[in-house]
Amino acid sequence: MHNLASLLMQMEQIESEVNTRLSSLQDRIVQGNSNDGLVNVSGDIWFNIKDITIDREKLAAKPFDLATLETLIAEAVNDAIKKARDLLRTEIGGVFGGKIPPEFAGFFGRSGANSE
Repeated sequence: MHNLASLLMQMEQIESEVNTRLSSLQDRIVQGNSNDGLVNVSGDIWFNIKDITIDREKLAAKPFDLATLETLIAEAVNDAIKKARDLLRTEIGGVFGGKIPPEFAGFFGRSGANSE
């Protein structure tokens, strides 16, 4: 019975630490880009895109067709999401000694906790 109480206390400590780390990241903005900064995206750690900008000077220097520009926007969004996942993986993984529990793997992308 003592082991169960100890385990529950440890789980509460982990939950508290995870919540503290998430709270400290609440206002953190991540940046993604594609094509050397032609498209720039900013978002939060919850994968909400806040802003998309296209560098008009770079666009004027080398015009892109619409399909290519759409692809570059998607790449920049995916880059921002990857950076948010990496940040979360680092912060949350620190609570678990650098290893993300399998239950959380899907939150960090298709390849889960083992992706780089």
